[in-house]
Amino acid sequence: MIISVLNQKGGVGKTTLSVNIAARLAADGARVLLLDADPQGSALDWAAARQDASAFPVLGLPRATLHKDIGKFTQDYDHIIIDGPPRVTDLARSAIMAADLVVIPVQPSPYDVWAAQEVVTLIQGSQDL
Repeated sequence: MIISVLNQKGGVGKTTLSVNIAARLAADGARVLLLDADPQGSALDWAAARQDASAFPVLGLPRATLHKDIGKFTQDYDHIIIDGPPRVTDLARSAIMAADLVVIPVQPSPYDVWAAQEVVTLIQGSQDL
């Protein structure tokens, strides 16, 4: 399964949630790949600092062709988690097109809920493709 974690707003916990989903799946014995599609590279920074590098690999792939490029990884992993960018861009659209499931982390505030609506609209538009 390919899971994209997206929200146009930064600081809502996309990377934290992505890392924890990947860690839980790996702890359950699944072959997991975490793709850092955020140009900021926070998941890559986390991977460089972690002590147990063998749990699952983290690769940077912040390209708008992500949905095309991801095919080369699907045979080697049970789950691929995509830590998405903090903006609605072609890269976010590509992460949506690659995903079987999109998770939108939202902080409990009206602005965060409002900001998430743009991602929902993008998902709805991608379903028509």
